[in-house]
Amino acid sequence: MWRFFVILKPESKRGTTLHNRTRFLGRTLAAAGTVAALGLALAVPASADTPSTVEQDVAQLTQDVNDLYAGLPASALKNVDPLIESPIPQTGRQSRAAQGPIPGCTEGSLLTYANNLASKLTPLENEAMGVLSGLSSLYTQGVATDKTPQVFGTDGQYTPRATATIAKLRGFWDIESWNVQLVAWKGTDLGSQAKMAQTFSLGLAPARVQAAAALATKVLYEVPALQGGRNPLLTLNAFSAPADSLGGKRVALGDGLLDVVNTLGFDDVSVESVVGHEYGHQVDFAHDNYPRNESSEMGPDAYGGYFVAHAKGDAWDARAQQEATYLDASIGDCFHSHGTPDQRKAAGAWGEKQATSQGNPNRIVPSATMIANFQKEYPKLMPPAAAQG
Repeated sequence: MWRFFVILKPESKRGTTLHNRTRFLGRTLAAAGTVAALGLALAVPASADTPSTVEQDVAQLTQDVNDLYAGLPASALKNVDPLIESPIPQTGRQSRAAQGPIPGCTEGSLLTYANNLASKLTPLENEAMGVLSGLSSLYTQGVATDKTPQVFGTDGQYTPRATATIAKLRGFWDIESWNVQLVAWKGTDLGSQAKMAQTFSLGLAPARVQAAAALATKVLYEVPALQGGRNPLLTLNAFSAPADSLGGKRVALGDGLLDVVNTLGFDDVSVESVVGHEYGHQVDFAHDNYPRNESSEMGPDAYGGYFVAHAKGDAWDARAQQEATYLDASIGDCFHSHGTPDQRKAAGAWGEKQATSQGNPNRIVPSATMIANFQKEYPKLMPPAAAQG
């Protein structure tokens, strides 16, 4: 604390003394004012433009994850496409949307729901969500393994259905299937510093791995919107990866996707439809079928439809088959990317019809034949280019 003492010397004349006292007091008050002003200046909060600790953490984590993706092998993410175009710009993943929107098209209900969730995020929350979603996706692709027990659903409620479905699919299609893993994509894995260290080790400089892993876990819990990894936007997707990608052949099923599908009323057909679709990508991969148009997603819709309707597959009745096509429609987009709601619904229905209309209900069409048949059908499912704008 600053203290000021006024020392007055006696003067021979009262007027002179009063004048000196007044002048000295004025100087003293001026000095006190200067010091007080300095104290106030030091006490003023930092400028609003100065990043907060959380903002600095998110910015550093974004840099770490970008550097991680930059350090991956060139083929790490090759032909690994998500089920839907995420409303969150996910670090490390590129959108396939070529153009759009398609005039007169209305996106599927699941995309609308997801976009609504994303619209409520602040810019900081959006950035944190995107960078951690990208990090958890990479963990699921490159580190997670079905050699450890997999838990599907936020509370494990879908585990029996998921394991039963992948087992049935492995025996259904005539492709090498023993090494196709089914792994759970869980946002809560971000809370494990050990798992994040394994993930950062895939492409980040070794000296930075532990600090980056600790920071990822810190950000997960210091941004409330992330809900400790349980915000569905973190894992609102699924994907399939080919043999030559990071982690090898696998299907990943996101907890967030299953949560949202349940919210929208498709719980009865969710796991089987999504896993059947993603396994359909494995069918394409096995035959080196990598179309660069909407048939890359609509084909697996068709193969999945064939599986759920087939007597040797899930043998669903007409009601369940229809519900599955509505689920296909719910993930349709309007950007010449994965197929519109109508196109995806039509692809799934076409696949179901192949199963229910064949002469021998127990015969399973060879996968190569199924691919060829769908590629012939695909142009009929697509409106003329002029009609799409």
